[in-house]
Amino acid sequence: MKKTEVTTVISKPDVNADVRNAIDPIKYDEYRKQWEEATKLNLVTDFPLQIDFELNYSCNFTCPMCTWNDESTEGKGKQTWFDFEVFKEVIDHGVSKGLKSIRLNYINEPLIRKDIVKFISYAHQAGIIDSYFSTNGSLLSDDVIKSLINSGLLRLQVSLDAITKNTYEKIRTGGNYDQVIKNVLRFLEIRNEMGLKLPTLRVNFVKTDVNKSELEDFINFWEDKADSIGVQDLVGIMEGFGKKTNDQVEQTKLTGDFRCAQPFQRVTLRYNGTILPCCTFYAAEMPIGQLKSEINTEFSNIDNIGLLDKTIKSKLVIGTIEEIWKGKQMEFIREIHKKGEFWKHPICKTCVLSTSHFDVTTQ
Repeated sequence: MKKTEVTTVISKPDVNADVRNAIDPIKYDEYRKQWEEATKLNLVTDFPLQIDFELNYSCNFTCPMCTWNDESTEGKGKQTWFDFEVFKEVIDHGVSKGLKSIRLNYINEPLIRKDIVKFISYAHQAGIIDSYFSTNGSLLSDDVIKSLINSGLLRLQVSLDAITKNTYEKIRTGGNYDQVIKNVLRFLEIRNEMGLKLPTLRVNFVKTDVNKSELEDFINFWEDKADSIGVQDLVGIMEGFGKKTNDQVEQTKLTGDFRCAQPFQRVTLRYNGTILPCCTFYAAEMPIGQLKSEINTEFSNIDNIGLLDKTIKSKLVIGTIEEIWKGKQMEFIREIHKKGEFWKHPICKTCVLSTSHFDVTTQ
């Protein structure tokens, strides 16, 4: 089978059963069947199966492999917070059209929003089957942990990327290794004290030259603690962490066999109302639409580092998630990936060639 994902997940045998049994098993099985077919690029649903929401454009870390290394959260407080009423509007419409899953982060730290629980709870009550987000774990206090467990959240992912303090603090700039590990283990302890199995916990490890020697020890430490372990390929967007130069992209001879599944699965909805066709770093440079909302026509105008061409936003089609999903831009992106011709979109080409799993040689 052709590779369509950039993450390998190592899970305990009963993880999916815990999630499935927490909701309607029949609906869950239908959703997962659709997801599998979309991941194989065999299915395009009438509405995206998943929406990734960027509820705040801010992060308390400045990791060297992330765009926040060149960005600042100064002046980006509540001015970049996605409106709860618009969220409800999108969820209500989406559920009626086939939306199954939400992820409550993009390239940000979602727990900066102390009100994130009301977003999770609303989506859960509205009929969303699957809900999750990724966090750096630094803000997982006892109170936050308990509120997340009670919110209806199904899955929690914590990005760690290391098993030693020295390596962690080279990669997770701004984080305290000992405190974060304590927070994660405390999550498991509190969940056990409450006699619950949800949200499931996944710890993530993004492979880089800095940490790859620790992967085996990372797996050995977490395999009997976390419910699953995600081992992710690095998408290189920063200097020194896999970023390709323009010349390297132009001169690359393609030898890999990758097809991106994300445009068949989801869209990303950003803090400023822009809609992206996937959730990678490079997606910020290829918005495909601007959200049309009956509630709020004013979104944040604070620029982000990812959108390099500032003229793009003014040219975007304004529409609902459904309209953008069925639009010509999204259709084109899906078509080129289904054919294995991702290089026909310059941003897709740069993204794929900057991803460490893709086997390429240069001419």
